[in-house]
Amino acid sequence: MCTSAAVPLAAQPIVDQAEPIELDTITLTADQADALSGPVLAFPSTQTTLSGDTVALTNKRTQRDLSQAIPNVTGFDAGGNRMTTFTVRGLREPGYQSTPGVFPALSYYIDDVPALTTLARASVFTNVDSITVLKGPQNTAFGDSRPGGAIDIRTTEPTDETTGYIGIGAGNHAMKEVQAGISTPLGNDIYLSFDGIWHDRDGFYDNIATGDSYGDKRALAGKARLTWRPSSDTQLDLFLQHERFSDQTDPFIPLSQLRTDPHKVSYNDPGHEDIGQDLIALRARQSFDGFDMLAVTSYRRSTWEFLNDGDMSAGEFDPSNPFSRVIGYTDEEVRSFTQEFRLKSNDDTSRLKWSAGLFAADTDLDVVPGYFLHDGTESLVHANTSSRDLAVFGELRYAIDPTIEIAGGLRYQISKRDASNDLTAPYVSSGDDSYHALLPSVSITWSPTNDLTAFAKYSRGFRAGGFNAHKFVTDPSEYEFESETSDNFELGFRSAHLQDRLQLSGSVFYARYDDYQVLNQLNPNVFAVNNAERVNSYGAEIEAQYELNDSLRLYGGVGVTHAEYDSFSNGYGNWDDKKVPFIPRYTVNYGVEYSHASGFFTAVQGRLTGEYQLNDANTLHQGSAHVVDAQLGYRKGNYEVVVFGQNIFDKRYVANLYDFSSSEGAAMGSLGEAAHYGVRVKYRF
Repeated sequence: MCTSAAVPLAAQPIVDQAEPIELDTITLTADQADALSGPVLAFPSTQTTLSGDTVALTNKRTQRDLSQAIPNVTGFDAGGNRMTTFTVRGLREPGYQSTPGVFPALSYYIDDVPALTTLARASVFTNVDSITVLKGPQNTAFGDSRPGGAIDIRTTEPTDETTGYIGIGAGNHAMKEVQAGISTPLGNDIYLSFDGIWHDRDGFYDNIATGDSYGDKRALAGKARLTWRPSSDTQLDLFLQHERFSDQTDPFIPLSQLRTDPHKVSYNDPGHEDIGQDLIALRARQSFDGFDMLAVTSYRRSTWEFLNDGDMSAGEFDPSNPFSRVIGYTDEEVRSFTQEFRLKSNDDTSRLKWSAGLFAADTDLDVVPGYFLHDGTESLVHANTSSRDLAVFGELRYAIDPTIEIAGGLRYQISKRDASNDLTAPYVSSGDDSYHALLPSVSITWSPTNDLTAFAKYSRGFRAGGFNAHKFVTDPSEYEFESETSDNFELGFRSAHLQDRLQLSGSVFYARYDDYQVLNQLNPNVFAVNNAERVNSYGAEIEAQYELNDSLRLYGGVGVTHAEYDSFSNGYGNWDDKKVPFIPRYTVNYGVEYSHASGFFTAVQGRLTGEYQLNDANTLHQGSAHVVDAQLGYRKGNYEVVVFGQNIFDKRYVANLYDFSSSEGAAMGSLGEAAHYGVRVKYRF
């Protein structure tokens, strides 16, 4: 089920405290289970939650799939569709991963474990219990807080019953897939869970130089979890993750060709894009008399090796022109260590409630971008950035009366950045700086009835500055980019009707950004961040869900955003009053889920994405695009058969673009996923 709401604590449903939830030999009350499920968000926040059933029914497998269901949130590519970047309410994440020192605009958590970089977020969804997308700064809810909001993913908790599944799939583009998982108690309140997937698919481009498909994708991913519940108030989880993605690089095709004949390339050096993820994390959750505690320690290593046909042609080598045969290259490794603590009061009868937290992160990024020429010449830059982040945060909430609650929060963050490269004078080869921010939040919530809640909220957002470590510059001021700050205002509501079968939520928002971080391309292999002095963004959203009966659910949402540069000049031109690229003017999403007592079920989900600009000059744009996904299936006992289709009408739209001269012939881009359909068979036990 998909739910959408602006959910202050006062508006959360009241549960029967006597109702038990059975977990092996440990019996948890509903309140105890909630205390161990993660943080309760004190501040009202516009959010959309997808249940595990909806994730499965609508075939959500990757980050990109999330934007099908969420107004004003749209996923694009970051140099490859494993690494999705988002735009949310006028804020755009950098459109390329290999930019040292740049961090995403949305925080990203799976089971309370953060993924700090765009590369670290590359993953495949398995065994999902819920996915919640929150918009706007979440400064006191998450240790890793970003100005655009947060994506909070929860996997299914283990129980005292052994459960599992095995599935196989096949589809067009020679798609083949095997997935399996198991969750079982081991005795003494210890549980083991494992989920794995192998996926193989040919690309949807034709490489006329070789006669083969192009854009092939391979994935092998496994996640294990060991859980110990020594008491109803305590739970420890050890997470291990190992994932490998071996893909061909996404092609970058002249925009003029993308408009006419987009699915043909001619590469004699097809290249590859290999991504690796390794994670180990320990989570401790404890409920005390008066407060709950969450502690998470994690170490993650992410790698990316990128080789592509840099001359983007199958032409023969011309000895008089060394650049007639070029291999583009990037090798990147990110190592992140994080430590997070969160505390919150758990006395729901008290008029005063509180929460507090501490977050520390140590991230090192090594990157080698450049190119190789056919004659053996190479041009590589070895660069490194070191990021140290420390934040303390807390909030107080006070119920003036049963209908009105006020809240105030404060976060202090310090971020230290160091950068270096192997360039020699006169080029800048190193830099270091510290960035500080004091981030307040205030809100008021009014709940005159159990079926209506309204709120007003102000919050300040922050994204630390950093360095373009691999940039060829002689001026230190061009080597560094500044911190981005924002002032965010929001008015919203949530209401329920028809015995809660109909739920509505909506909001209006305004954000003013100072030193908005903008990614520009300097040449085919080098990207760098500039700051736009001021950006204004405003808009509105409304979402609805209607449960006609136990078998049929309808849901949808509409979002509009206007985001433009109020003041922005750089070495490429003056972009005052230009629209921020890749921010759709509007989004319309809708979905239908139906299940019949006979075992048949179906789900359809669509997304109409309005026009968006493709470059800062606003000379290139993408028109509206309507993408529809559908599934039809049948369950009988433990067996399930599903026929699925994604982008079933094969709608073409630009998912990324690198602009060299503001003309369609010189701008290079890639498309979103083409039509993909197939069948999956699953056995559950």
